[in-house]
Amino acid sequence: MYPISRRRLLQGSATAGALALLGVRGTASATAAPPPPHQWTGAGPFTHVHDPSTPGKRRYLNDHTLIRASDRWHLFSIVGDSAPPGQAPDSAAEVSFAHASAPDLYGPWTTHADALTVDRSYFGEEHLWAPHVVEAGGMYWMFYAAGGRNGAAINLATSTDLFTWTRVPTGPLFRGRVARDPMVVRIAGQWVMYYTELSGQDGRHVVAFRRSDDLLHWSEPGIAFTDASTATTLSVTESPFVVERDGWYYLFIGPRNGYDGTDVLASRDPFFFDLDGYAGHVSGHAVEVVTDGQEWHASAAGWFRQGLYLAPLRWRDVPPPWQSTDNPVAGTGVDGRLTVFALDAGDRSMLRRVQLDPQSDTWSPWEPFGGPAGAVPALGRDTDGRLEVFSLAPGGVNLHHRVQRPDGAWYDWEEFGGAAGAVPAVARGADGGLEVFALGPGGSAVARRRQLSPGSLTWDAWDGGFGGPAGAPPVVAANADGRLEVFVLSPGGSGIHHRWQEAPNGPWAQWSRFGTAAGAAPRVARDGSGRLTVAAMAPSGVAAFCRRQTAPSGGWGDWQPMFGWTVASPALAPNADGTLEAFALTPGGDRLDHRWQTAPDGGWERGDDFGEPGVRLAAMPTAAVDATGRMHVFAVTTDGRIRSRTQDRPSGGWRPWAAFGDRAVAVLPSGSPAWA
Repeated sequence: MYPISRRRLLQGSATAGALALLGVRGTASATAAPPPPHQWTGAGPFTHVHDPSTPGKRRYLNDHTLIRASDRWHLFSIVGDSAPPGQAPDSAAEVSFAHASAPDLYGPWTTHADALTVDRSYFGEEHLWAPHVVEAGGMYWMFYAAGGRNGAAINLATSTDLFTWTRVPTGPLFRGRVARDPMVVRIAGQWVMYYTELSGQDGRHVVAFRRSDDLLHWSEPGIAFTDASTATTLSVTESPFVVERDGWYYLFIGPRNGYDGTDVLASRDPFFFDLDGYAGHVSGHAVEVVTDGQEWHASAAGWFRQGLYLAPLRWRDVPPPWQSTDNPVAGTGVDGRLTVFALDAGDRSMLRRVQLDPQSDTWSPWEPFGGPAGAVPALGRDTDGRLEVFSLAPGGVNLHHRVQRPDGAWYDWEEFGGAAGAVPAVARGADGGLEVFALGPGGSAVARRRQLSPGSLTWDAWDGGFGGPAGAPPVVAANADGRLEVFVLSPGGSGIHHRWQEAPNGPWAQWSRFGTAAGAAPRVARDGSGRLTVAAMAPSGVAAFCRRQTAPSGGWGDWQPMFGWTVASPALAPNADGTLEAFALTPGGDRLDHRWQTAPDGGWERGDDFGEPGVRLAAMPTAAVDATGRMHVFAVTTDGRIRSRTQDRPSGGWRPWAAFGDRAVAVLPSGSPAWA
């Protein structure tokens, strides 16, 4: 796999101490003290603050800029007509910049006439993308991406009042291969422009920069960040935005971890960033950072949203943990009854709801189960059917564990490990004992722990050196012969790696590459033929793919297309007859795509829209089979309500969606690092 980098181990005392609790031993230099640690950043809940739609026409904003002038904030943005749910609009049709203003960032916003429209006679301008506005010398300067058949270009228009804009007569400031998304900031007495580009040497996606003294004449380009992905994939270095804080520079780039995702990298050098400086994540697209002089805020927009969103930007000394991919999570306990776990919308304490009668599908009320929790828990199931619940404390402070008793009651909570970056992945080995695989804080390492014997309340010590840095929490599944297999996304999403037991309950093979660049942790499930299927999404979320074993516990076939746009890797769940069901939620949550296997060893049906008309989902759903063999799907809506849908018979058709209790639950960014 990838070794644990020394620089990453020394990023901060909080992280280094947490790794030691998981068993990782780092060695600091005896001659040089590490630099003061950077802070970690993330955003709170986003609020919808401005909708550019007009009567009868739903519209979106995309790359945008915010600037304060006198007592008002001004917004300039790409604007366009929204496409049908699950589809992306045509970016070539983005030919104007919306303009709005407000006395406060949270509104109310007043819409003005478009600030700029495309001028096809102006040096081949065919579209208008990604405006960025700064003030200098009593004038406002708008940098934007344009071009067309004559090539990509960064253009400039100026204004004295923010309402009337005039393009400079000399034409584009410069051209590039795919130069777009300019952002301009003052650093060390010079103007610096960051923008997305492809490197000339190998066609990799990069963040380029140029310097200027007068905003008109710009230096030759340098490269501030290079991603492992190339021009064969959609860019993951778009919308670069750089801010300085306490001597550290923070680069925000995306789309990463899906379309609505932005990673943050920290560096002491504003002209060099790399993945060792990973400093957090914001669950938004085209994120801009703005401060009103007192608080920091993150703004976001995008094709699949209706306008502008704003969230508080938080700076902390510890990394934000990854949220669970499943929200809620469900499993069958020792009494054969399905149990659902979620987090309360208010205090984030853990809630539980139990299926009282599988035949009539009646359920208990929501009841407290402990907490508060920092993420939706993970579940394991012992050989005798008892559930085991693994919980992450708020802020990733430590892991906790609670075990079901043979009579269906529960033992008390116990501490299960030191600070961690996510709830662990859980699977049952060939001997029936559970094994867990946990991510270190900030993705620093992968650790492993197992039961001393099947069903035991005692566990061995953590093996903190099971894996190096990871770009998402690990996932694990058991092969047909009982051998466990673990899959991990590499830092930055440059590839998927896996590691497997060479014999049931035996030693582990070395890490090897399993797939190319991906945007999130993969999903894995075993069908009735005994073969594993792995599902993954493209780096920007534009598509999902799957890869299947050619024989039970055997080798692997090629990657095959599975879905279009998705917010995370598709959810996979086995039916009672061994066929797999697959679900993919499109960005914005308006469409839930659904496919299913024709037979346990067969292909996939084309699928349908499985969602509920007029209901937007906040995250990928979860699915589980009850004692009758019927599958239940649970999904959280954007207003924090759980909806469920149940098969009318095992492996059969589906009943309509219905409310699942009246309790509001936490709306969390599925599979992304964020503070709860």
